Amino acid sequence: MSYIRLEKDADGIVDLIFDQEGKSVNVMGEEYAEAMPKALDELEAMGDELKGLYIRSGKPGQFFAGGDITMMLEMDLNPSQEEREEMHRGLLDAKEPLARIERLGVPVAVGINGPALGGGYEIALACHYRIAMDSPKVKVGLPEAMLGLLPGAGGIVRMTRMLGMQEALGLISQGKQLVAAKALEKGLIHELAADEEAMAAQAKAWIKANPDARQPWEQPGYSIPGGGPQDEATQGLTYFGPVNVMNQTKGNMTAPQVIIAAVIDTARVDYATAHKIEARYFQRLLLDQVSRNMMTTFFIQMNALDAGASRPEGIAKTEVKKLGILGAGVMGAGIAFNAAKVGMNVVLKDLTQENADKGKAYAASACEKSRRIDEQQAEEILGRIQPTADVADLADCDLVIEAVFENRDVKAAVTRETEAVLGEQAVFASNTSALPITELAQASVRPQNFIGMHFFSPAERMPLVEIITGEQTSDECLAWAFDLAQKMGKKPIVVKDAPGFFTTRVIGQTITQGQRMLAEGVNPALIENGAAFNGSPMGPLETLDTISLETAYHAANQQRVDAEARGEQVEPSAESEVIRIMVEEAERVGQAKGAGFYDYDDNGKKVATWAGLKALFAKDGYKDVPYQDVKDRLLFSQVLEAIRIMEEGVLTSVGDGNIGSIMGIGFPPHTGGVYQCVNAYGVQAFADRAKELAAAYGEAFEPPQLLLDMAADGRTFG
Repeated sequence: MSYIRLEKDADGIVDLIFDQEGKSVNVMGEEYAEAMPKALDELEAMGDELKGLYIRSGKPGQFFAGGDITMMLEMDLNPSQEEREEMHRGLLDAKEPLARIERLGVPVAVGINGPALGGGYEIALACHYRIAMDSPKVKVGLPEAMLGLLPGAGGIVRMTRMLGMQEALGLISQGKQLVAAKALEKGLIHELAADEEAMAAQAKAWIKANPDARQPWEQPGYSIPGGGPQDEATQGLTYFGPVNVMNQTKGNMTAPQVIIAAVIDTARVDYATAHKIEARYFQRLLLDQVSRNMMTTFFIQMNALDAGASRPEGIAKTEVKKLGILGAGVMGAGIAFNAAKVGMNVVLKDLTQENADKGKAYAASACEKSRRIDEQQAEEILGRIQPTADVADLADCDLVIEAVFENRDVKAAVTRETEAVLGEQAVFASNTSALPITELAQASVRPQNFIGMHFFSPAERMPLVEIITGEQTSDECLAWAFDLAQKMGKKPIVVKDAPGFFTTRVIGQTITQGQRMLAEGVNPALIENGAAFNGSPMGPLETLDTISLETAYHAANQQRVDAEARGEQVEPSAESEVIRIMVEEAERVGQAKGAGFYDYDDNGKKVATWAGLKALFAKDGYKDVPYQDVKDRLLFSQVLEAIRIMEEGVLTSVGDGNIGSIMGIGFPPHTGGVYQCVNAYGVQAFADRAKELAAAYGEAFEPPQLLLDMAADGRTFG
């Protein structure tokens, strides 16, 4: 049998070994569906000779990866009623092998030697006893919610009966992945083992000691921990839980709503019926567009990104052993902490030793705030960071990241100063959100080794890095930047050089629309709520407050000066006038000073929209506008700009655009990103709606030719 091997020992205990041929990990796909029933047929045929079952993986460091998402995405989104019933029967059939494990009548233990996530952990839940190797590489949990799904192989039914509704809901709805020690603490596993040999010995010892083992819910007098849906203790969850989920997700995310319903409903009924209900809810998500969006982006496209789809081919893997960072402010210090945490030696340079030391102190504070870093680890991390004011200390760095003030002259000066001491092959990366890399590279004597690496603040937590190639950037240089980003645990997307690159251009559109609507007299509450109900984490007014109106004001003035120097006449735009009025007349410059479009308390926490906005921008009262128009202006402006960026060739990867828009600038995740959003909406329908918005609100909404061509050809982004 190619997928599963059965090995029986002298005591009648059988090892069931998952070892899928041609795969680095075991997957719950068609091969599993064929092999598992056959293996159970053999086990059941052993009769009294079978004394126990030990389930394990034949792949070192890999237990079981879960379901086959690619196969799920191939399903028809709109099946007939007959096809739906056939699908439901198929889902019940897929669950049956795990029910047969429970019915074998012998003790069943599982040894978890690597990640047991999703379907992998659902296999473990069907066993009576779970042992895991005590290794940071071992993670267990049910992360399906992160892909817009729910556990469909009995995970909801079994975990709810094992832990209770409240605990199970928290773990499942948040898709938590727990390392072995934490999983033991939470009751997801029973025991830890030092290695695979010890794990097997412990499992078989338990099997021999527990010949009459049963699942907890099969024991006499069992009741769900914490109470069932009908009990008084759970009424808060049963009655208010769904409302809270709707409030938190604004109704955009399907999976959290379905998961809470599945947890409560499967807890109301007997065990067999609960599995039928779970299958119905799983089917509901399989046929949901939001789930398809999330599976496409967060599984298919994310895996491609992680595998290096945007990395140059034919270049050996690189490794930055020593990283230089110029500028020890919040950004530079955050990058330094992140790099040191993953084992790199870091030289953190600033103009003065005092400033450099402050940057290291930021890293020390980050260690203290992290619950995952103990005192010894913090000491090791900080020991890798060398604060300095001497440029000579950068001499043996493999790569240097410049994170100084966003000013061409300042960046040019530090580029020349640093390159003078660096080795010939060293890479120089500029952390900039908008300044053209090709222009910045003019200060470099090695423009082929010059690249942009746009980190997002706070750099130690934000997962995205936008890598920007200049006109002369070499493939080798790109490979170094890409590998560095991945080593730091980031998701790197690659774009070509152009003003604003990708993320800044896209987020800039929704900020612009927010200012324009305010200038038109639209209620700021309507603007901000429109963004929230679209699924954005922050409205355009709050976003600009966070960035700083003062920064935007100076940038607009610089753009005007640059344009006039080129002999161009610049008319003030509605959005620039809003910012000018806020800074010059109202003297409200943003969150950092406690006063912008919002009022803030002494801790910088948002209090309320500033009441003075109405007097400044809607003297005759707020304008009555369709709420859907407000929402669409904020969303469509970003998507249309992303399409223009692809039309210009600045970005060529749909996956990079989807992931970058969600992880970098908070584009609504339920859409799957800026390009998947169009696929889900319908390319022709999206183009038609864009034309309507253009007729009402201006050329910013004119559909790009690429969108029109795709609609005419029946193509989608993919």
